[in-house]
Amino acid sequence: MNKSVQSLGLVAVVLIAFAANSLLCRWALLVFHYDPIVFTVLRLFSGAVTLVGLLYWLPSKPRLRLLPFSSRRFWLLGASLLLYALMFSLAYVQLDTGVGAFILFVAVQLMLLLVARFTGQRLNKQQVLGALIAIAGLALLLLPNADGTYIGYAGLMLLAAMGWAMFVLLGKGSVAPLVDVSSAFVAATLLMLGLLFVLSIPLAQSFDIDWFSNAFFLAIISGAITSGVGYYLWYRVLPLIGVQKAAQLQLLVPVIATVMGSLVLGEVLTFIAVIASGVIVFGVWLFLVAVKNK
Repeated sequence: MNKSVQSLGLVAVVLIAFAANSLLCRWALLVFHYDPIVFTVLRLFSGAVTLVGLLYWLPSKPRLRLLPFSSRRFWLLGASLLLYALMFSLAYVQLDTGVGAFILFVAVQLMLLLVARFTGQRLNKQQVLGALIAIAGLALLLLPNADGTYIGYAGLMLLAAMGWAMFVLLGKGSVAPLVDVSSAFVAATLLMLGLLFVLSIPLAQSFDIDWFSNAFFLAIISGAITSGVGYYLWYRVLPLIGVQKAAQLQLLVPVIATVMGSLVLGEVLTFIAVIASGVIVFGVWLFLVAVKNK
């Protein structure tokens, strides 16, 4: 199979997985009133178990192993993933599926493009125009919900964006994607449990929830499949597409998430949302054409 076609296929799968993460988290919190901290623990733990299983099950020479606990990269990966995952869950207590994805990926895009700019990567006029058009389209998704109740939760999602931007940057030069992502989930799980211990938050005793409800399985699916496997595929494709293109492609996630939220959770898909989605797709296309023609 042609490498460019294979990369495009991987990107499509990853973007759908990212949108599904927003859907699964919002579904668990909105419909089943699941605790966001428990959701985060289950998501990280199930992702760690799945990826470590793949790490030691898939044949490789030499045998792949987790990064050593003494390595700085192990804990940096874990800290960035934990910041993203925890703030992401807390923000979705209030934010709609598409709105949350909007705030997350617009902030990530701006952070990644700023990093690219300060590391010497120049943007031409068409790239800037494409980015601005996509951001304008995403703004249309947020405007119908831009009231005061969203401010605090939007701030939490901005913190999640910081964590995700760090995670993407750490993956840009990954030479062993499965090792890095497995290590990230293991480190994030350990850090999360350590944080709960320090804050004296008992998972099983303080939360009046049914651990083995439908939401439990939504958290496991989010951790094992759409997060664990999805992030592994993302780390595989990142070195091939670069940070600039990755930042812009992620702007398609809110469009997908908005449609998913409408179909599954009954969130209102307004005329403005449809127009905004079209504007986003056009902006992404314009940016990608500019990158290809450079």
